[in-house]
Amino acid sequence: MLMVSGLAVFLLASCRPDPVVEEEVNDQENTPVAVAVVTDWPLARGGAGLSGQVGLPLPENPEVKWTFKTTGSIMGETVVSQGIAVFGDTAGFLTAVDVTTGEKKWQKEFEQSFEAAPAILKDTIFIGCEDTFFYALELATGEEKWSIETNDKITAAVNLTKSPDGSEMWVILNGYDGVCRALRASNGEEVWSHETASPINGTPAIVDGKFIVFGGCDEFLYTLDLATGKSVKQIKGEAPIVSTVGTEGTFVAWGNHANQVLGADINADEPTWIYSDRAFPFMSAPAIDLERVYVGGRDKKIHAISRDKGERVWTFKTGSRVESSPLLFSDGLLVGSSDGRLYALTLDEGKEIWTLDLGESLIANASFASGMILIGSEDGTLFAVSGK
Repeated sequence: MLMVSGLAVFLLASCRPDPVVEEEVNDQENTPVAVAVVTDWPLARGGAGLSGQVGLPLPENPEVKWTFKTTGSIMGETVVSQGIAVFGDTAGFLTAVDVTTGEKKWQKEFEQSFEAAPAILKDTIFIGCEDTFFYALELATGEEKWSIETNDKITAAVNLTKSPDGSEMWVILNGYDGVCRALRASNGEEVWSHETASPINGTPAIVDGKFIVFGGCDEFLYTLDLATGKSVKQIKGEAPIVSTVGTEGTFVAWGNHANQVLGADINADEPTWIYSDRAFPFMSAPAIDLERVYVGGRDKKIHAISRDKGERVWTFKTGSRVESSPLLFSDGLLVGSSDGRLYALTLDEGKEIWTLDLGESLIANASFASGMILIGSEDGTLFAVSGK
């Protein structure tokens, strides 16, 4: 049963993902261009910088517009382009539905499960699978264009960026084999690869169109040169980085399995600050604006942290662990919880604006396109939520 309430109405199981409104990915900016309606959401976390920013107001008086039921749990974010929403599930199905109606366009079965979110560039879907393959597929039909095999499963979404000379599009792929790769989007040919010491489960961020930033299970935050894949900086932490980073400008924040959130400039040699609260790890990817870092924890709380000093601004307690990553709207924060609820909170104080009970555990990140919040559940339901 759906209810609306509120003011307006194993350790490294996932060592696991800024809106783009144009057809071509804006890889130079962390903050999306605000337009009347964000129609597309082709990259996890909304864009190349992974800031989690939407740039538009929260939907008011939310209600479920449609649902789509699939076989496995939906762990990854749903992406949208050209009116088509695409998502994977743990039963090995990749599904495309009409974003307006939720009607199925096609569904393709694979040998292993999907934890990674897809990415879309024009007429091509890119997605990694736990079968160790990375696939490029036709958006309209799901037919394979090309694929490459890696040395282990792929659990992170990819990023898309122009090559340094602007002549072509590159796919930046992190794998559980500990390798970050740059591939040509046209055919999957490897441009360069950078090997780390342990699995990588987080989506790589693109900063200033020049750098790639991500964390690894070897406890390091990496900054690589986009052109060559060579290391520019490494910041050593105290525990494996088990989630995707968030960036805004050259500032980066990330959680780890030592129950910490860290903040730093990508040009620094060590963290600017380290935030900790209770003895629970942070699996959620941070959302970042100019003032605060917002992140969910397994302590059932959503944490708002000052960006400059790393001090607690506020916390909000949900009914269960928070592994879903927050989305930043212009007037509020949105995040899902394993208690089955979507929470909309004020940015400055963390006060509840509204809560929508979807009745199924939410671990996947939410996305936003065509005026709708899209989020998948552990029970295999994709929910489309809009304002009345």
